[in-house]
Amino acid sequence: MPPVALVPVDLAIASSYQKSGGTGGPRATLTPLAKLGKAGIAVPEMAGALLALHHAVEAKGGDLRITECHRDIAVQKAARAKYDAWVKAGKPKPGTPAFNAATMKAAYVAAPGRSGHNAGRSIDVHLGELKFNAPADKQLDILWECAIPLGWTAIIKAPDEAASEAWHFDYWGELKGVLSRLGYEQAALCGAILVGHGDLVTYAAVLQALLSRAGYNVGNIDGLAGAKTNQALTSALGVDIARVPSILAQQDEAVYAQLLALPAK
Repeated sequence: MPPVALVPVDLAIASSYQKSGGTGGPRATLTPLAKLGKAGIAVPEMAGALLALHHAVEAKGGDLRITECHRDIAVQKAARAKYDAWVKAGKPKPGTPAFNAATMKAAYVAAPGRSGHNAGRSIDVHLGELKFNAPADKQLDILWECAIPLGWTAIIKAPDEAASEAWHFDYWGELKGVLSRLGYEQAALCGAILVGHGDLVTYAAVLQALLSRAGYNVGNIDGLAGAKTNQALTSALGVDIARVPSILAQQDEAVYAQLLALPAK
């Protein structure tokens, strides 16, 4: 079992999808995000932050609708394959004869296990439906005013509705330290491993993710227990380094709870 369980988001959170199909339309016709199965789950702290964001947007007179939240690893692999096919074809423009919409995706897709969506820590917002009482080019500005104080981070540097990924927000919470030390991809990988996703699912990778969360320097998470991982494990568990090989060999998941109980740094 992964150390961190994904939970359904609050039923107040709306997806951007109508119950009868399609997107947009009156809010009452929309499917709650939590009713979308694996697409409507998140780590507990992000689920709480999303509800807080919903209330903040509502208080400003807006309408928060989510186009995407959690992304299963199989979905990530399929999307990445389409992106790779597009790159291999020379990045043809959509609508041209060289572009195959069935096999290509003309937008960047992170490698499997390296997206905040895989970690249950990211959302994509339906920007066109925010409905704040403000000009169309100021909708994102108001969303930032709601989101940033609550701990959400945008993936772009300044609010710009025309920017690629303007709709994407992450809630790093306990993984803020990992993000600052190791960067976005490693933070996403760390989060994905902790919820049981990613291309690194070894016992050593889980230990590295837990140690990174707790502020220990294990370098990049690679699923290989080297000297840094062994030393960090010794310090984190308060055991003699001679015991580390047996811990790794036995793969005792009881260690997960001990490491998860450490404060995030």
